Parts: sequence; C-alpha cells; structure tokens
Amino acid sequence: MSVISNSRVKVMSALLTAQPGKQGEFLQTLQSLREEILLQAGCQECTIGQDIGEDSRFLIFMVWKDLAHLEAHMDSEAFRILLGATSVLTSPSGFRFIAADSAATLPGGLDRLHSLRLGRRASQF
Repeated sequence: MSVISNSRVKVMSALLTAQPGKQGEFLQTLQSLREEILLQAGCQECTIGQDIGEDSRFLIFMVWKDLAHLEAHMDSEAFRILLGATSVLTSPSGFRFIAADSAATLPGGLDRLHSLRLGRRASQF
C-alpha cells in the first residue's frame, strides 16, 4: 500500500526543534535551502516558519504540483542537505506527507469560519 497516492497536490511538512544554541545556524540553513527549493520544478510553495513562543521550533511547509515533482525533490541535493541539517541541528523528528485531490479556499473566508465556530449552518451563507 502506498502512503502517498497519485492525487494532484502533494504537501510535505515538518515540525522541527533545533538543539539548544543551534537555532540561528538552523534558520540560516533553512533560509538558503528555501530559495533553492522554490526554483525546483513543480514547487508551488515553500514556507519556513519559526514559533513566536518557542524560538527553537520551526515549521517547514511545501506544496508540490504532483507526486513526480515531490519525488524529484526528495532525490535532490537540497533535500539531502535538509535531512543532514535536521539530523545534526535538531532533535529527532519526522516529515509528514499529505495528498490532496484539490486545493480550495473556503467561500466567505474568515467571516464564514467565525460563523461556523458560533454554530451557524453552512446553508446560511
């Protein structure tokens, strides 16, 4: 059984915790890799985030056009460098892969989300 199906959009994410004193070095590595990853064929998004409450925690979020492009990224030098950096500069962690048949925005945006939280039915929109 394949963990990642052949659906259209592929997301790879990782929540990583830098080892004490290694936050700056890890962030610098992520910033330089991000530029290289964004140039890879099929990369639709590559976002690096740092937790504002815990500066040693980082989020990597990538969206790929399809499975072939994600697999090509995983065979790339940039991904090998990323894996090496995570093994040296972070606590043990893992990458998550999510497949989606489509990417969509929620009609009504934040107003609709707030209404849904308040218990209003979607048919009221």
